[in-house]
Amino acid sequence: MPPKQRIPDAVAASPVQGEADLFTLVEAVLERSSAEMVLRPAPDAVFALLDGRSMLFSEAGQKIFEIDRVGAFIWCKLAQGASLQDVYQGLAELGIDEHTARRFTRQVVNVWIDRALLEVDWRMPTDFAFSANLGRHRISVRAANRDLLRRLLSPFCVSDQGGDGDIAIEAMMLDEQVLLRREDSSISRCDVEALAPTIKAHVTERLIRSNRWVFSLHAASLVKDGMGLLLCGQPGAGKSTLTLQLVDAGFRYAGDDVALVGADGTICGIPFAITLKEGSWDLLSRLHGDRYDATHCRSDGVRVRYLPIADAQDQCVSAGWIIFLNRVAGGPAELTAIDQLDSMKRLIENAFAADGRLSQTGFFALKRIVAGARSLQLNYCEAVEARRLLMELCNGKA
Repeated sequence: MPPKQRIPDAVAASPVQGEADLFTLVEAVLERSSAEMVLRPAPDAVFALLDGRSMLFSEAGQKIFEIDRVGAFIWCKLAQGASLQDVYQGLAELGIDEHTARRFTRQVVNVWIDRALLEVDWRMPTDFAFSANLGRHRISVRAANRDLLRRLLSPFCVSDQGGDGDIAIEAMMLDEQVLLRREDSSISRCDVEALAPTIKAHVTERLIRSNRWVFSLHAASLVKDGMGLLLCGQPGAGKSTLTLQLVDAGFRYAGDDVALVGADGTICGIPFAITLKEGSWDLLSRLHGDRYDATHCRSDGVRVRYLPIADAQDQCVSAGWIIFLNRVAGGPAELTAIDQLDSMKRLIENAFAADGRLSQTGFFALKRIVAGARSLQLNYCEAVEARRLLMELCNGKA
């Protein structure tokens, strides 16, 4: 039974007049999406009346949501198998103009999808699809059209036309938003501009939670002469910019954000395309021209661009160097040795596992990494100076 202390949540407000041109701009997409998509109440969601008030009960969420008269009408129409166009026409018969009906329907549908009250089903074309191998998993992605496919490809370095993967994602347009369906049939949504970062975040989380790895590190990873180089640091420490510099210097790229760790103490990066924030776009242009100037927007509002690396490393390697980045306001770049215990403590602070705990297996894997690698702190202001020092280090000159 739902907890008594929970009170009904209002999930729909009365329709309000909005800008008519919003729907005019996306009319063709709306009609095409509506024809290809079926919305229906989730099996565990039920509608009921109590004292003349309409409500929805979610068995999975153990919550009750109050809805108004128009929301109740939309829900019942969808439960009868009506299309969105049928809903719009029904609302028109209630005296609600078409543009307001469309906007209000989209609002409640979005809320119901977010709360898993609605199931969404669609027919996905087979033309727009690709697969990729990351972190010992096969990722398969399918899109409703060519533009979505191009956006979905942005964060991947290498892809092919392979078949199904154990991590699967489908993307379909509804209104100006994208609906994403995963292999477990769960649905989420995002803006078109946020599609690539959203896909990258989802795949990364799935890999981190995989039982094939004992834990993960917030670290960029590169390979030099068969040995791994880990760049550890908080957001803003310059991992991606320095990674771009080192790739330009001949290091092999393995990932710029997360490194997966096996029970044997080997590391495997997640070789998505290098993600560069605005401060690195000038460097990107100098090294690669304007070829990679498509801009994407993360959920936190940060704008990014992606640089795919064709020969990215997707194999496990032993760590040869662990570098803790410390970006400073000025002064020369400097490397300082760190003892193994201090290195382990720092890595544990940046480690995360599927269940949120570092296991004994993970601890001993971390011990193997630290025992077999040189640990140093890099204080630097300019990425070019940091690059020079790291090149000397990995070439045995520092």
